[in-house]
Amino acid sequence: MSPDSMRVQLSLVVPILDEIENLEPLVAEIELVRPSIPGGSELILVDDGSRDGSWEKIRELASSRPWIRALRFLGNQGQTAAMAAGIDVARGELIAFMDGDLQNDPHDLPAMIAPIVEGRADVVCGWRAHRKDRTLSRIVPSVAANFLITHVLGLRLHDVGCTLKVFRAIYLESVQLYGEMHRFIPAYCAAQGARILEMPVSHRARRFGTSKYGLGRVYKVLIDLLTVKMLNTYGSKPAYFFGKIGFFFFFLGCTSFGFVAYRAFFLGRVESTPMIFFMLLMFVASLICLMSGLLAEINIRVLHKVGGKRHYRVIDEVGSPGSDR
Repeated sequence: MSPDSMRVQLSLVVPILDEIENLEPLVAEIELVRPSIPGGSELILVDDGSRDGSWEKIRELASSRPWIRALRFLGNQGQTAAMAAGIDVARGELIAFMDGDLQNDPHDLPAMIAPIVEGRADVVCGWRAHRKDRTLSRIVPSVAANFLITHVLGLRLHDVGCTLKVFRAIYLESVQLYGEMHRFIPAYCAAQGARILEMPVSHRARRFGTSKYGLGRVYKVLIDLLTVKMLNTYGSKPAYFFGKIGFFFFFLGCTSFGFVAYRAFFLGRVESTPMIFFMLLMFVASLICLMSGLLAEINIRVLHKVGGKRHYRVIDEVGSPGSDR
């Protein structure tokens, strides 16, 4: 993130992918809301490899608005990468995210910022209580995903998938985003002790362009859910995770050994039995798990020392940290 001396109150990060028709009304709405945000604000537009002229439109809009900053990816990297790039360049004490399709309403931002400024929350998540999306392709999968995510991660949220969220910037400084991890940012913050509040927000039907979401993303979300659960619970001590599995296999191996020994010494039956193969398999599996835990511990320590690697590439940029508020 940028130096504190250049901070503003709010950095609003909006990923953009082929939204040329939505850009002008989006910026106009945000411009109307800015006076309601004390302490200054900036809009960070991240062009995720658009091919419909969105970048040229962004440059045009930013030319007369110094509070707009923009990044352009070399190619399509995904919403998570776009949000990660926005976090990296944000100057705000608060960082908000919002979709660029006009379905989120920027006028909800002042009300969402208030609980954080007042010290009642560290993260405020939007809840699209009355969604204006297609039921089968969007709402039903979203409800199922919300149920699974909230129960696995212990989040008390109705709408994990709503992009409209506001965070204290400090909770995002150490978050490493990849895959489809953007929907799990509140879980990362909760693991750091953040107080999370949910607030109903407006949701509007898409007027221009086409949705970038589909059922094809479901399996990615499930994989990332398992990853987040693993990182949040055992991220700093992976040996505990692998150790538990290893000791379970070891227990099964000892149990099967006891069965084989009983057959041999008490029943006098020393012929070959599948239980011998199972016993050996369990002991080998337990050893593999314990060694995997050791290697994971070594990797964690190396990562803590070396640091992460950015997984996106910016080829153009508009605005600078020195731009006017």
